[in-house]
Amino acid sequence: MKKITLTLALILVTSSLCGITLSNPISVALGDAYIARARGFESLHWNPANLGMMDNYMTFNLFQITSDVRNNALSLGYYNNLMGKYLNADDKQEFLDKMPNTGMSLNVNAGVHMPFSISIWKVAFTINTMVRSSVGLSKEYFDLILHGNEIGVTYNMEDNRGRAVALIETKVGYGDRIPIESISSSFADLPPIYGGISFGMITGLAHAQIDEFETEFSTNDSVMTIYNNMLIKTAGYDTDDNKIIASSVFPGAGAGFRMNIGFTSQINDKIIASLTIKNLFGSINWTEATEEHIIRVEAFDMTINSWDDSVTVDSTYDIPDYSQKIPVEIHIGGSYKLGSVTIFSDYVQSFERSLFTSAKPKFSIGAEYYPIYWLPLRAGFGFGGDERAHFSLGTGLDFKNFNFDWGLSYYTSPFYTAATGIKLSFGAELAF
Repeated sequence: MKKITLTLALILVTSSLCGITLSNPISVALGDAYIARARGFESLHWNPANLGMMDNYMTFNLFQITSDVRNNALSLGYYNNLMGKYLNADDKQEFLDKMPNTGMSLNVNAGVHMPFSISIWKVAFTINTMVRSSVGLSKEYFDLILHGNEIGVTYNMEDNRGRAVALIETKVGYGDRIPIESISSSFADLPPIYGGISFGMITGLAHAQIDEFETEFSTNDSVMTIYNNMLIKTAGYDTDDNKIIASSVFPGAGAGFRMNIGFTSQINDKIIASLTIKNLFGSINWTEATEEHIIRVEAFDMTINSWDDSVTVDSTYDIPDYSQKIPVEIHIGGSYKLGSVTIFSDYVQSFERSLFTSAKPKFSIGAEYYPIYWLPLRAGFGFGGDERAHFSLGTGLDFKNFNFDWGLSYYTSPFYTAATGIKLSFGAELAF
């Protein structure tokens, strides 16, 4: 049981590790409408073709911190009101009514962008750590905790899930103008088209995934029935010593690769159009400490006197190496300059759900305005994907050779008390 508890803890607290989503302060402030806005080393993650449009010869990351926490049921204000409060029957029912029938889901990401990220001319290099975690618990669990077990009621909890991954990714890429006029003179009058490519080499630190998790529980006047079955797959996690082994195994618990290609065009002085195809050939092959963990409890017609007759299985065994796929994702977007305001938009589409992607489309729109040449004001909105609608804002200090920016997003509502999650990002860079 101790090994299983520790494995579950890996999934539930993965966010305490050093990591990053690929968001940044400006992308957060613009509601993730960033494909046409990305410049410098950030182009590697969003659209490497933008490296060909660089105004600065060099950009250098000083620091960048991003974190977000969100759920699908409880607002931040409601959560704060619950803390320390004695719950009466109405409070308990209100809590359950706020939760969808699919149960409670929690997504946590937090991290630090390493200060080794740099772009020089049309080439860029970055090192990023990334941690992503997603946990879901059946609504029946909360009903059981709040109300206790009712005689004659069977609690069937099948909607439990959990996934987590931690990795380091080293990226390099290049972007430049495509000389389409050399193909045919008829292309000479077309707007300039830029192309770019980036390669990501992945070092896997740890991975955990609940493949099966079902529980059934019931009681009557004299006996109790319990059935629990859990199957968890992990890599890079030593359950005997309770530690992630990447620090002692080079190059880590797994290795992988993915590639981005992008195109962008300055249609005219006002319009930029962009396209990126991300995660081509994307996967991670996990090779170190690959294990499966099984815990099973079966007790039928059990009483206090017959507890010893219950069947309990608690085992861990080695499994062969396995691969984790990173599905392809398409980004289409652009920008439009409307007087002193620039409007940005992004459309994101993948076709497979994973810790990195959603099968649902996502649309984002953002705006940027400079009331003073060094003071940007930004706002954005996004919806779709596996995220709920989010409302964003941000600002910073944008000088010739130094930028400091921050961005803030609230999920579900633009107001803190009604929001079901929050994302915060801030950072600074040099540009020459």
